[in-house]
Amino acid sequence: MIADRRFLTWCMLLCAGLMTSVSRSAGPQDKPPEVIQLDQLPKETASFVQLQKQLEAEIGNLGPRIIEMNDWLYHHPESGYEEVRAAELLASELKQSGFDVGFGVSGIDQGFNDFVEQRFHGGGLKTAFVARYKGGRQHPVICFMLEADALRAEQGPFHGCQHNQQGPAAVGSAIALSRIMERNQIPGSVWVVHCPAEEISPSTKAAMTGAGVFDDVDFLIRSHGTPHEARRSRAGLGNCCMLIESTLYTFAGKPAHGSRAWQGKDALDAARLFFTAVDMLREHSEPTFRFMGTITKVGKSPNVTNDMVEVDHWVRNSDRSGLKPIREKLEQVDTIARAAAMATFTEVKINHYGSDGNGIESGWLQALAWKYTRQYGDAAALSDDLDEPTGWDESGIGALNVPGISIKPAVADTPEVAGHSYENAAITLSPQGHKGLMQTVQIGSATALRLLLDRDLQGKVKEEFAQWQKYGLRQGMINADMIRTKTGSSNRGSP
Repeated sequence: MIADRRFLTWCMLLCAGLMTSVSRSAGPQDKPPEVIQLDQLPKETASFVQLQKQLEAEIGNLGPRIIEMNDWLYHHPESGYEEVRAAELLASELKQSGFDVGFGVSGIDQGFNDFVEQRFHGGGLKTAFVARYKGGRQHPVICFMLEADALRAEQGPFHGCQHNQQGPAAVGSAIALSRIMERNQIPGSVWVVHCPAEEISPSTKAAMTGAGVFDDVDFLIRSHGTPHEARRSRAGLGNCCMLIESTLYTFAGKPAHGSRAWQGKDALDAARLFFTAVDMLREHSEPTFRFMGTITKVGKSPNVTNDMVEVDHWVRNSDRSGLKPIREKLEQVDTIARAAAMATFTEVKINHYGSDGNGIESGWLQALAWKYTRQYGDAAALSDDLDEPTGWDESGIGALNVPGISIKPAVADTPEVAGHSYENAAITLSPQGHKGLMQTVQIGSATALRLLLDRDLQGKVKEEFAQWQKYGLRQGMINADMIRTKTGSSNRGSP
């Protein structure tokens, strides 16, 4: 009897252990922490504090030139794939400070390259550049990223997304950091990478990631202007601008004289029917979905039946919890396009040209950047509320492959205006905008310096990043083909 009881007890303990093991392998406790408290950061050393003071002095010396470049870019806006003067200005500034600069990107996916060449004459990403201080590739590699793209409008391009601040912030941060590293013989490398056409799909950052531009990068730092309030984000997977599936629907018909239209097949009828049916789909779609589209090419004469109409259409989903819903919704829209073509006796060509997915937000990098945001920022403009994770890259792919942080300072009394507006652009010329620009340089540079010097922190960031990759794959928030097998030119090794 006693032996039977012992056997039963052993079986119960074994079952409990197995259940615990299963739970640990797939349960919510496998999710990394969403918030790293500031007191969890490794302590600053006395030597770091002294180097930080040197860094502040360098930034002070560079300040007038940083602001000058910001203002010049505001007054000379260039839209995506046309950022020739902006790229030359920023690259020239880096060359004068000892950076080796190379323009263009090799190894880009051929489908992407053909698409942007046909539509924007941007094949080869001719305005993109990679700048390395003295050509350095020694790890850790700190990369500052910039985007000079100005928004398109009827009155001409304008910096309604404040991209004129990104370049000067990245260039100023990189130059200041390189001088401190040179003077104090700090190991590592500083890069600056310009990714053009941020406001245009498909994402150049995703294409550049796929081409291996960031393979050697250990940590990436970027910024995006001066808002009226700053918050730090939770760690995890997300996207600032919703999940997006971008598609071109090209309807092909048969031309005919307008007074004898029965001889033709009107591609515009197909496009109109497409938009009408998509409007009907809204009623039967979850409220997290948005449908956005425009006609990019159409006939020029009212008395000729349209033989070709091109529709650019985006499906967006604010629910970032999985890829399956947006892919299913995209298939519904594709079905509508085919049905519209069938109903009007036309044909349709479907080109899925872009996908913006989830990226990884690092809790350790958020904590580190927030520490220096509190040190250099305006207390009155800082909020303790947490934002949802977004990742540093709107396309998602870049932020799934390189640990990075987007610096988000804020300045008190900055007007709260609509994004992508002329008022938002004007902030960058104001005293608040200039102050926010310099805060960005101070926060980003201090964050980079700390990463260069703290091997323990480097390891924590990389370990957490790998954990979020695994979690995202298990949850269906990302796919394995989004994670690049890196082929860096040098041995990455461990931090």
